[in-house]
Amino acid sequence: MIKTIAISILFFLSSLVSFSQEEITATLVYEGAEEGVYYFSSEEDFSTYAFTIVDEKATKKYVLTDRKLVGETFKVTYTSEDLLDEDNEPYQVLTLKDITLIEKKK
Repeated sequence: MIKTIAISILFFLSSLVSFSQEEITATLVYEGAEEGVYYFSSEEDFSTYAFTIVDEKATKKYVLTDRKLVGETFKVTYTSEDLLDEDNEPYQVLTLKDITLIEKKK
């Protein structure tokens, strides 16, 4: 009986910890970088995206600190994680997974 309860608790706890984040792909305009944060905006809904984490796959494609990329349109794949700060206030952490230039500005 105790073994069954322990296994049930273990499965319950592992279901809370292990989850897969869904990747989201959007067409975004690069706005620039400041203090390690990479900013993009959506022309569809005028939202701003601040990526604080960039996967190595994306950093190998483009040097996002290059100001020549500002204003360029990219296909951006990212994940979003909802967290709580020390005051239990929710915030989002966006991780840039992949990036592809889709339109060169003139």
